Amino acid sequence: MKKSVVVWSLLVLLQGLQELKAQVDYDIVYVRQVRFGDMVNTTWPEIFHPGRMDAGADLMLLHPDGSEEILVDCETCGVTDPVVSFDAQWVYYSYFYDLSQGSLNTQRGDLPHQGADIYRIHLNSRVIEQLTFGEFTPNTGAGHWDESNPLNPSSEFNRLGYGILNLGPMPLPGGRLAFTSNRNGFVPTKGFTNPTMQLYVMDVDGSNVEAIAPMTIGSALHPTVLNDGRLMFSSYEAQGIRDRRLWGIWTIEPDGRKWEPLVSAMTSPNAFHFMTQNSAGEVIVEQYYNLNNNGFGALFNLPLDVPQGQAKFGSPFPNLNPQIDQTVSQNIGVQPFQMPFTPWGYEALTPMTHPGDSAAPVGNNNVDRVGKFTQPSAAPDNDLLVVWTPGPANDLNRPTTIPYYDGGLYVINDSAQVWQPEDLLLLKNDPDYNEAWPRAVVTWQAIHGNPEPATRDWLPNDGTEHPALEAGTPYGLVGTSSLYKRDTFPGRGRAEFDGLDPFNTSQNRTSSNWDWQGADAGKYQDSDIWAIRILAMEPNTDRRYGPNAAHYGTATDYYNFANERLRIMGEIPVRKSNPDSSPVMDNDGNPDTSFLVKIPADTPFTFQTIDRKGMVLNMSQTWHQVRPGEMRADCGGCHAHSQQSLDFATTAANLPNYSIQDLSTVTPMVTLNESGENEVENVPQNMVDVEFFQDIRPVLQNHCISCHNDSQLAGQLDLSDLTLVEDLPGDYRRLAKDESAEFGHPPVIQNGVWRQTNASRYVRKFQSRRSLLVWKIFGERLDGWDNADHPTASVPGDANTLPNGANPDQADLDFIASTAHPAGGMTALSMAEKMAVARWIDLGAPIDLSVIRGNPGLGWFLDDLKPTLTISSPRLNDNPEPINQIILGIADANSGIDFSSLSITADFIVNGRPADTELSDLASQTSAGVYQINLDQALPADQTERHLRAEVADNQGNIKRVDVRFYTTNPDIIFSDGFD
Repeated sequence: MKKSVVVWSLLVLLQGLQELKAQVDYDIVYVRQVRFGDMVNTTWPEIFHPGRMDAGADLMLLHPDGSEEILVDCETCGVTDPVVSFDAQWVYYSYFYDLSQGSLNTQRGDLPHQGADIYRIHLNSRVIEQLTFGEFTPNTGAGHWDESNPLNPSSEFNRLGYGILNLGPMPLPGGRLAFTSNRNGFVPTKGFTNPTMQLYVMDVDGSNVEAIAPMTIGSALHPTVLNDGRLMFSSYEAQGIRDRRLWGIWTIEPDGRKWEPLVSAMTSPNAFHFMTQNSAGEVIVEQYYNLNNNGFGALFNLPLDVPQGQAKFGSPFPNLNPQIDQTVSQNIGVQPFQMPFTPWGYEALTPMTHPGDSAAPVGNNNVDRVGKFTQPSAAPDNDLLVVWTPGPANDLNRPTTIPYYDGGLYVINDSAQVWQPEDLLLLKNDPDYNEAWPRAVVTWQAIHGNPEPATRDWLPNDGTEHPALEAGTPYGLVGTSSLYKRDTFPGRGRAEFDGLDPFNTSQNRTSSNWDWQGADAGKYQDSDIWAIRILAMEPNTDRRYGPNAAHYGTATDYYNFANERLRIMGEIPVRKSNPDSSPVMDNDGNPDTSFLVKIPADTPFTFQTIDRKGMVLNMSQTWHQVRPGEMRADCGGCHAHSQQSLDFATTAANLPNYSIQDLSTVTPMVTLNESGENEVENVPQNMVDVEFFQDIRPVLQNHCISCHNDSQLAGQLDLSDLTLVEDLPGDYRRLAKDESAEFGHPPVIQNGVWRQTNASRYVRKFQSRRSLLVWKIFGERLDGWDNADHPTASVPGDANTLPNGANPDQADLDFIASTAHPAGGMTALSMAEKMAVARWIDLGAPIDLSVIRGNPGLGWFLDDLKPTLTISSPRLNDNPEPINQIILGIADANSGIDFSSLSITADFIVNGRPADTELSDLASQTSAGVYQINLDQALPADQTERHLRAEVADNQGNIKRVDVRFYTTNPDIIFSDGFD
């Protein structure tokens, strides 16, 4: 009876919309997904599981008269991600080969065994072309792989156990195509998406494939081209110890340069995904909660351009940002929300509903819920095509899940705000199916006024960016104009802790610090900033099947707080003095804290601002990159989104006499001498690791266990226990993995556990300044507070001994000097040992488990990143200038290059050598990382297709391959089927 009432009420609502049925004069491509009625849920691809959907999703062509045709018919297969070419002749799409239940890996989140590839269909002829072929390009030094078979190779090989997913095709000017792929075989650092999808660009015919965003270690989805030629994409932003549900929208050049946030991931627990640009130039993005809403949420719009002199983003404090309309409850009505760093001009497009993890509100008829939206797409006349479902659009009983999703195709006329379902214009909603992914079959010009998006330069790397970047270099430069100009403070905190996060509280979400917005490690002043630490970051190869498989369901044989290798590339002091010892000042009137360093390109990295003791003051919890020959020094500060940038050109780091540190050859490390003065030690290696067995246990064994053992048990802390539990030894667990408070003095809060960013009583994740262990060895409290600022139990762990009336949620720990831990520090420890402990905490307390697990060399110290290899001459495709030399850039940030592995071949004659013979012996080094072969004579100017191929391995055994297809005149590329 209840079901019939639900169906009847929805039919009434849809009949009302039918009266407003849209009249469009163009075809629409869409995906027809299965639906199982009102009482059974369906599976849509979204951020939590981009590789999952129900079998039987067809590619359809809807005509203006309502008739339709099946373009790709699926029973066990499935189509997703359709997009129309600029000339409206082709539809690109992703094709899952087999989504039937028996063809899914239930141990890997139901990822399909056969994966998915990108195809395109010519709408007039119905010719179908396959563009990707399940290419598998693992890090060959991070396992034993059969590169032809990621699914089920013979037993001597590692395997993924699922197929390669090539998803999200997006045409680019010049016959190129952006897409995402898991072909590198990585697994995300956090478990709220699967697998790691990364950004690629290739020619439409499959040539000139390049990974443009090695920084997408988490994941990236749905590159979407803007009219100015840039790409926007959804980026998984759960780096460090941030909330694992966060996704933002970024923009990036098609070659991977100049990435920047468009909508920041600062709205825990919601994500930003699915976006488009309308005829007016506005960007429309969707915000939704992962997993429980099948990718349905609310739509928002923002202008792409910001007026001159206006900051692109609002304040880090939510209450200082504009109110954004949403409707959560019919009873309350419009209930605006505010979020940190709101983009300028950001507004609700669908304020009738909300993006949260509960049912959509009941509408004006007091019966039906108004539903939610997904997958917006631009159409002519500034219209938007959207998928809208009536009903709760939520999988949890908050307060209902029924009726389940009934996605249909609708028009939002002129991109106007939608305050009620009747504002939508119906295109198609068949209750037997879910309609998804509507795309207007019109030219780019019909929507945006020009034949195709603007063409952007592709990796110039010609030596003009900066004198320190020679033509063809495999390096890049990174810097900033000021570390004083920062927005690192959390927008949500507790007054008792000066706006920061409490030490340990039973209350949830009391502060955004380190969780979703802000990453300050205690109280400090700008004057405490001494240096910038640059950390190299590496992905995690999915080595869970086969020989040397990682244990306990993880993909790695190490542990740290971020589940990610973080290595020190360098610590660069930023203070500068005039000849009279006065500080050099910048144009803002602050001490100049600019810097510029040289690093290997295509190496993910991040920053930590550190004090004179080398301890983290704040951290950028996201991934960064520079491409070969790129200089990035334009961020204007330290996460300073809400402020006007200080021009790098005005700073000391831009002066000709500024010494640019080359972090590819040496690792500068901040030190303190016995007089308390800072110095820099240049460690002669590519990067520095600080790891438990190598650097911390020796300190504990030599200086701590004489008191902290099972007999004396000083402080109820036994560091002599080396018993393994899930491969972690007892001394490590007590210091760095005791959130459950199994050991020592317990917390005083009601929950009885260590919460927030506490790993234990002694260590606070990534925050050595707030860690009791560090206070003990340095002999002072270092977090910026005094003992008197917060209540502390006089008997450790006994809440009854807190001061009268004290709130345990406002309590912290004190530093009290003792004979073993005197004021001024433990004299038996050297300053280098003390700083090593602090650095270890600030790197996430890494511990290598590979030897314990019988997989030596495959743990923390594994180099899990391919070397940098770039070819700048010849350039891909068109070469307007004569080609008289071959130029390669070769570098590696970690284990170094194995030059015996270098191979260079060409399918044409080079200096008398026949095609496809080895040329590497002809290459000579012309500058750091740059190798050149001078041709005896320039290649003839013709339209012959030529290929230059190179490959090289690092000393770990990871192979990087590049295949440049090029022409010596402007090519008129005709594909094998005869279509342009």
